[in-house]
Amino acid sequence: MIKKFKENFSRDNRLRRIYTLLIDLILLASRRRLIREMLLKLLTPVVRKSISLSQTQVFNKRILADKTDMMMAVIYSAMRARVNKKTVKILMKNIFLNYKRKQKEFNFSERYGFAPPSFITISPGKQCNLKCLYCYANATTDEEKLSYEVFSRIIGEAKNEWGTHFFVISGGEPFLWKDKGYTLLDVAQQYNDCLFLVYTNGTLLKEKILERLIRLRNILPAISVEGMEDATDRRRGRGIFKRIVEVMKALNKNGVAFGISVTATSQNYKEVLSDEFIDFYFKRFGASFGWIFHYMPIGRQPRPSLMPGPEERLWMWHRTWEIIRKDKVLLADFWNHGTVSSGCISAARPGGYFYIDWNGNITPCVFFPYSTMNINKIYQSGKTLNVIFEDPFFSAIRRWQESYGYQSSRVDSESDWLRPCPIRDHHQIARQLIEKYQAKLIDGNDPVINSSEYRNELYSFDKKLKMQVGSFWRKEYIENG
Repeated sequence: MIKKFKENFSRDNRLRRIYTLLIDLILLASRRRLIREMLLKLLTPVVRKSISLSQTQVFNKRILADKTDMMMAVIYSAMRARVNKKTVKILMKNIFLNYKRKQKEFNFSERYGFAPPSFITISPGKQCNLKCLYCYANATTDEEKLSYEVFSRIIGEAKNEWGTHFFVISGGEPFLWKDKGYTLLDVAQQYNDCLFLVYTNGTLLKEKILERLIRLRNILPAISVEGMEDATDRRRGRGIFKRIVEVMKALNKNGVAFGISVTATSQNYKEVLSDEFIDFYFKRFGASFGWIFHYMPIGRQPRPSLMPGPEERLWMWHRTWEIIRKDKVLLADFWNHGTVSSGCISAARPGGYFYIDWNGNITPCVFFPYSTMNINKIYQSGKTLNVIFEDPFFSAIRRWQESYGYQSSRVDSESDWLRPCPIRDHHQIARQLIEKYQAKLIDGNDPVINSSEYRNELYSFDKKLKMQVGSFWRKEYIENG
């Protein structure tokens, strides 16, 4: 593992200079549409070749195509949205091309035998000004929260120990969090060389908050929508759609990059991938990116019937890749696009992430609501964030990820990255690990999640998924890969 990391480190240093020049050139040209389009056409073969060279460990041509086409969508989306130069420089030069970050990753790998995670998702507060149906976090008006000292320390340790400059903030509504006079905006200003992707309902992004977003440029709001007006208001409350449309107009007008976050269900999956939806959010209002999360029956009023089934998932696979390849829109589906991430990214996997909630509970993933650690207790005992790498529960999940194809140069019919999620697509395996390591269901989740009826429903779902999606994986990626 260390030898492989050294080889990658050396190769990345050679490519970093090329990418840095390309970024400066793109930033210079991005102000003029005609020049921008011409430059993209000229650079496309160069970028494609560079991506291929950086993925020397990938032997499956179908998976390599997925990774390459997603990266091209990232580049096109950033150019099309005219993302502010400061935001792009933080993203590319502090996160992707940062020499010091690579050096810290190398030092970490020599100590632990594997690379560190790329980011952390943190929900600093539970408080929310909405009460959406089936909220995975069960956010409420409760004021449970992380202290400023703990919140800031998490970010500082990850940055200094692992070289991490990217953090995902969720909630509750993150822009409501406040402790000892500090807000999320103050934390972002404190770490102004880091980028914060913030999942928000969008209703508060106006007036003073908007003014600071314009000045800071290191916060990317991901505004939650459920489709068009009827679908969004049905889940989030009457009039919410019109309010967030006004917010998007203001963000776009002031050059603040933003995206959308979508929960795909068995009821709305076609609407959120329709031409009308894509045109509205990406072309009309200038969203730079979109994240699709398949509904996970956790949190408030869990309903397994809302999960997109096997046929619906395959339809979404075809449609999302059509949008990515044809329209070059960055629209990532964290289940169907497991080929881009090489499978599940949870449990502090190298290049992956983990989750910390407002009570300090540390879980493998936002959608894997079981914990064996608490950051408040870790800090109180005099230890640091690095203690998570000693946790047997997390270690067991990482071993499963490796057995399922991660870190392997070749995948097979059993390493189905279209079914990458342990808690969702392999619930029986997840349940065995939960019980073996006595992981506890975190607060805010309906106790029905621990019932035998719930388990059996997910076991049945997974069997159907394996039969239909697994067959597609073998044909599309193994036989043609």
